[in-house]
Amino acid sequence: MKKCLLIISLVLTQQLVAQKASPALSNSYSKTELQAFEQDVQGTINVLNYAIDHACYSVLIPEGKEVSQFPTISLNSNKDIRFTDYQLKIKDHTQYFKIEGTNELLVVKSINILRLEMQNKK
Repeated sequence: MKKCLLIISLVLTQQLVAQKASPALSNSYSKTELQAFEQDVQGTINVLNYAIDHACYSVLIPEGKEVSQFPTISLNSNKDIRFTDYQLKIKDHTQYFKIEGTNELLVVKSINILRLEMQNKK
């Protein structure tokens, strides 16, 4: 019985710890938004924490692809691109930005894609 209670308390403690916002998220979200995400039962804060290192990547603009409607972004580096470094937010749709001075796009994955990635990694 004691072992069972210990395991349950460890699992609950781990879930509570996992529900804390990474400090990097404060570059993109207000304190109020982060508090709401931390209390969200869908685990949004976990997805956003995961997104810091997994939401962004760059790709060459496909030949013939019309990108004039995409906003332009100036990146410091193409290595380890984090959405929080550019005060971007994760949205319910994938975002595309032309990378200034290149023939590339910055892709910021949607929250739904990030959720699926997290589920598939388990």
